[in-house]
Amino acid sequence: MAEAEYVFEVSFEICNKVGGIYTVISSKAARMVEEYGEGYYAIGFYDASKAKIEFDERDPPKPFEEAFAELGDHGIICRYGTWRVPGKPNAILIDARGSDLNVDAIKAGLWENYDIDSIRSDVWFNDPLIWSFSCGMLIESLMKRKPFEGAKVVGHFHEWLAGFALLHLHEQKLQVATVFTTHATMLGRSMSAQGVDLYDIVNAGLERGETATRDLAKRYGCEDKFSMEVACANNADVFSTVSDVTGREAEYILGVKPHVLLYNGLDMSRFPEMEELTVKRRKYRRIMRDFLRSFFCRYYYVDFENIRSLFISGRYEYHNKGIDVLIDALGKLNRNMKEEGSKKKLVAFIFVPTGTRGEDIQVLKNKAQYEEIMDQIEGMLPDIRERMLTSVTKGEVPSSDILSEEDKQQLRKLATHFVEKRGRNPPLSAFEFSYPIGDDNVIKALARNELWNREEDMVKVVFYPAYLSSADRLISLDYNPATLTCDVGVFPSFYEPWGYTPLETVAQGTLAITSDLAGYGQFMKGKGKGVSVLSMDNARYEDIVDELLDKLAEIVKMERAELTRRRMNAKELSFLADWKNLIRNYTTAHDLALVNLSKKD
Repeated sequence: MAEAEYVFEVSFEICNKVGGIYTVISSKAARMVEEYGEGYYAIGFYDASKAKIEFDERDPPKPFEEAFAELGDHGIICRYGTWRVPGKPNAILIDARGSDLNVDAIKAGLWENYDIDSIRSDVWFNDPLIWSFSCGMLIESLMKRKPFEGAKVVGHFHEWLAGFALLHLHEQKLQVATVFTTHATMLGRSMSAQGVDLYDIVNAGLERGETATRDLAKRYGCEDKFSMEVACANNADVFSTVSDVTGREAEYILGVKPHVLLYNGLDMSRFPEMEELTVKRRKYRRIMRDFLRSFFCRYYYVDFENIRSLFISGRYEYHNKGIDVLIDALGKLNRNMKEEGSKKKLVAFIFVPTGTRGEDIQVLKNKAQYEEIMDQIEGMLPDIRERMLTSVTKGEVPSSDILSEEDKQQLRKLATHFVEKRGRNPPLSAFEFSYPIGDDNVIKALARNELWNREEDMVKVVFYPAYLSSADRLISLDYNPATLTCDVGVFPSFYEPWGYTPLETVAQGTLAITSDLAGYGQFMKGKGKGVSVLSMDNARYEDIVDELLDKLAEIVKMERAELTRRRMNAKELSFLADWKNLIRNYTTAHDLALVNLSKKD
């Protein structure tokens, strides 16, 4: 049983979906409520538009009402209510944009007390500072009131954005046990984004007993956030990260080895069982097959009953996410499949958003033409059904001449019009870019690998650089239904502190390929078939491409029965990252923070 009586969990992303931390905290909220009941409070940033969707406001209990009034004297507006996620935890949203807090004075104190270098910082540092400092003021005010005064209280702070609250509590010497979690170091992310082999540097530095310097952070323009992370990691009662790989990164960059690893999870009870997923997969594959026919079949016929399919998704971080590795592997696979005379084809979806002006006009026209054919056939079906029933009830086998001459004529016109683009190639992207197509890294890599969507190409590519939505005019499916139609999700990341996409993929009973440079990849290494982990740590780029090539070739050739077995295994493996199992890491961190705080007394 957890020792803490009250837990304040502070994150910029509570009731404010921005990135992966939102998924972490929202998906485990029900388990936190199970552990701490009404003693659990989520504190976040107030965004009016998102609060309308995420937050149910109500009158605050008396101690909160008094604390809110105290902060209100400084122009800080606090709202009390519940977060509209499973578990419906207590939530407090803070709007400090009209506060009378002196940013320069706070920054001067951070420099004097914690050596935080923010002299060159901008609003991306200053705005979180005011919000987070206000969170600290709220907890400070509550600690003067019953029932919090004298109780076992833990403050859990996610990322540097919430760290100002932690340092404020530390400065005031309050009896609040603090936990700081970094999900990715700012310096590590900045270095990796610029193509640096981060983990080579990390491993070599740790072997020499070195840590990253402030000069290195200045070189990458993040000395303010870097020094903030260092201060939080060194002054928290418990420092934590989300994976082994990020733990080593933090040990080198921040100079502190994590006390606890807080692996990320999902609430697996929110995902359908395998039987339901199988039904959904059939349904959504029919929708996806219609899109693919409209995308390709005006140019040449493709048998979409005999294909394998994969997807990659996430932010457009061309190297960090391993998009380069995937495309280079696909290029080799295309050549090999041609040489082998493969009977199967592979469709690769690249679901990576970027700047667009909207759907490609020609793709829209193709979809409209295909839908006209569908509508015409749907309109003919009642008459065809009636003719067939008439034949059978007469004791006759329906003749092959079941279509009327009028139907045949109409279908001839549609078919002639539909195939008029034969001899040309389908586009690579379903959308028009808001910048020159020749500047796009994905398009350049596809061209370099001669993946042109030609008829003879065994690997077909659909670059879908927009967020998937059931309301769009092309695929017309949300993310989970769209990716459920694929055989495998591929995530060969070079920098991925955890990696929710492969976990979400296996939770849907779909195969996943990830990387041992991703936290989830390390977590799953050697666990069984259904989740493949590429050996990318200290490997040559060419060897990584070849390993991925082998895994993709295996899936293309795999018998359907084996594919089904691996899907079932993938679903089973997803439960290893169920919050039901992983939440104990959080209670361990909170209990340890209380112990470490008591040692200071």
